[in-house]
Amino acid sequence: MQKIRIAYLSINDPLDKRSWSGTTYYIGQTLQKNIGEVDFLGPVKFPGIINNLMRGFIKLIRIISRKEYSPVYSLFLSWYSSLILKKKMKGKHYDCIVAPAAANALSYVKTNLPVIYISDTTFHLISNYYTKDFKDLASLSKWEGNYLERKSLKKSSLIIYSSWWAANSAIKDYMIPERKIFVMPLGANMDSIPEPGVISKKEKNATLTLLYLAVEWERKGGRIAFEAFKKLYEKGTDVKFIVCGCIPPSQFSHPNMEVIPFLNKNIAGDHERFVDLLSSAHFLILPTRADCSLLVACEANAYGVPAITTDTGGVTEIVKDGINGYCLPLDAGGEEYSTLIHELFANKKKYYRLVQSSRLRFEESLNWDKWAAGFRELYQANNREET
Repeated sequence: MQKIRIAYLSINDPLDKRSWSGTTYYIGQTLQKNIGEVDFLGPVKFPGIINNLMRGFIKLIRIISRKEYSPVYSLFLSWYSSLILKKKMKGKHYDCIVAPAAANALSYVKTNLPVIYISDTTFHLISNYYTKDFKDLASLSKWEGNYLERKSLKKSSLIIYSSWWAANSAIKDYMIPERKIFVMPLGANMDSIPEPGVISKKEKNATLTLLYLAVEWERKGGRIAFEAFKKLYEKGTDVKFIVCGCIPPSQFSHPNMEVIPFLNKNIAGDHERFVDLLSSAHFLILPTRADCSLLVACEANAYGVPAITTDTGGVTEIVKDGINGYCLPLDAGGEEYSTLIHELFANKKKYYRLVQSSRLRFEESLNWDKWAAGFRELYQANNREET
């Protein structure tokens, strides 16, 4: 395909790896590498007067309704962002617009260009799924969030979701034609791909090592993961539990448990530590309570680490039972997780087949180059239809 010129829309900084857990950054980089020239139009900076007005409005809503107003879903800020983004686009030639999970950036942008919207959820889904995060959200914010989502989806000529869980919401909740919607799992958010031989390093580790890799303890199922570890230990298993990315509540402690609060992969020493963790771990254990797309499983699979997780949200689009891990029912507890892990690890032949198929799943589906190949096919097919 001839290289194309892409207007990359986002209000947040698309070069900041914290935006959408790094996904905004990695989509932009893979489009730049594989598809064409990407013009990164974000971030949108709001002047002091607008920030002050917004802070005042947030306080007013809090006083009136005792609920929280979210500027992320503000129609006014979305409209203002469209002015800034259109100004940045002025006088430039583009072949298409790509908006990664950026309904707030896209909604008010007037354009005749093909628009490609990418996400792992819809506002309707996430606002009713991440209940703790949205329980105090003001009704006005919920209305605005749905309005921006609907407006962006209707404007898009091509919509790419990471799961059918999300895609079906667009069809059912926003009445978007199925012909515009496609599903492709996202890739592993990592700068360098480990050599295939790295998967054999864990064979040298005789201690069953469970890795809990997450920045949240409660939503990612830390309690259940800890219970599974304890049950394995109590049954006489030589087992170690490593928590990386967060600090568990004080009641979750054990001599065979190691807590690594934070690793910055941009620092050489921390990156080496991270690689060592994934190279030596036998299972990624994440009994997540809610997840749109379990991207950390893609990264673990690159090291041949199977993911033991939950059948919820868009997780099963990433983790396939018996191939790169297993998804247990949402009501499964520590006993069920420990039993599955014990059975898998006790049969070394079966376990190492799972290690190999986990790496193969990464190579064949869960990397950004494969995602870019799928994007190219969809873009070309969409162009043929429009012409």
